[in-house]
Amino acid sequence: MAKKAIIVIKLVEESNEKSNKELEREILHQLSKSPAKIPWMKSVEKVTVTINSQFHS
Repeated sequence: MAKKAIIVIKLVEESNEKSNKELEREILHQLSKSPAKIPWMKSVEKVTVTINSQFHS
């Protein structure tokens, strides 16, 4: 079975200047590139790895 990771990050203060949708699009776009990096990231708060069947999507 495949596994998925859920990563919770804290964003920098400057991220308040952008809409949530803009941030989501920019983060997803950057994570789709290689090597992946997370724009606006200040720090990682939590990483959880789970088996894919525990997700509905």
